[in-house]
Formats: sequence, C-alpha cells, structure tokens
Amino acid sequence: MRKVKTGIHNFDKLCGGGIPEREMVLIKGEPGAGKSNLGLEYLYRGAEKGENGLYISFQDTKDEILRVNTFDWDFEKHVENNTVNIQKMDPYRYEQVAEMIRGAVKTNDAERVVIDPITDLDLYIDSRQDIRKNLLSIKEELSGIGATILLIAEAEEATNIEEEVADGIINMDVKRQGGNVVREIYVKKLRGSDFNHGVHNYVFKNTGLKVQ
Repeated sequence: MRKVKTGIHNFDKLCGGGIPEREMVLIKGEPGAGKSNLGLEYLYRGAEKGENGLYISFQDTKDEILRVNTFDWDFEKHVENNTVNIQKMDPYRYEQVAEMIRGAVKTNDAERVVIDPITDLDLYIDSRQDIRKNLLSIKEELSGIGATILLIAEAEEATNIEEEVADGIINMDVKRQGGNVVREIYVKKLRGSDFNHGVHNYVFKNTGLKVQ
C-alpha cells in the first residue's frame, strides 16, 4: 500500500509510514486539540513539495481560516498561487456536496483534501442511512480521482457512522494534569497499515505540530 508522507514531525511514524493513499482518515478531538491546525499543516507540507491541496470549510471563510495559522509558514504564498485552495461551502446543500468538492479538487488537481468539520453535514440529514450514503459518496468521488482525505470532527459531535466509513481514525485528546495542559494523540484504526499502537504526547511549536 502506498502512503502519503504528511511531513508532520513524527506523525508519519505514528501512522506506520504515512496516510494510506486515496483513503479517508477521520481526525477527531475536542475543541482546542489542534485538529484544524493539523489539517492546515497537512496541506502546507504537501504544497511545499509540489502536491496541491484543498481545504473545505463548512463554518469559516478563507480569511478566518488564514487567521488560524500562527505558525512560521508562508501559507499565503500557496493560497495566492492556488497550490492550496480554500473554499467555504454551505452544509445544507449536502446532496450536492460530494459533486461540489469533486469539482474543486479537479480545479487545482488537489492530491490532499481536508474537510472541516464533516459533522456539520449531519445537522441537515435526517436519517443514519442518508448520513452514511453521503459520506460514502464523498469518499468514492474523491478517492476515485486520486485524493487522500482528512475529515475533521469534534469528538462530541462525531457519530459511529463517521468512524465506520473512515478508513482510519486518529484521536487528539486534551487533558488537564494539575496546572498543565497535556495533549495526547493516538491511532485508533488505520486499515491495511501496521501503525503505532501507543499514545503519544504532542505539542505545537512555531514550526508546527510535533508528535513526541
């Protein structure tokens, strides 16, 4: 199985060599865990080595997303030259979302895709069957044209449907120990991969996420 090297410090080791190519991995955690930052770094590291990326947001505008980036990256450079495409989409149009994202992927030949937060779509879908159908449609549309996908989800909002459909699940936890905040990351599932089964601390430095 071919792997996409994320370029994030020690993250690929955690995943047994990287994210499986053309698969869909769920990044799940509570607010403040840094899920969106991980997604942005996934796109940035790819763009730095010539792999185009697409960031789909169901909540924030492009300007709001760019303000999230407080790292020492020249991220705007990649946005300006369209190696990273940031788009806001309306989740209530869930029936068209898969096709809309596919069109956006084809516009800049994106190899890396981040969808944030995928759980916003659930708010507009009445049945579990339709939630599953929608997720499978997104997966089929994007993997079929060569994209490797990260789905971002708030832990309290994610359902077992996202976990079942995703090819992999990575949990990002924030814990309070005394007067300190400790962040932990671990791989819960990664189909077809011999991944690291341990729980690891992670921190954010000015250069990005560091898995310890």
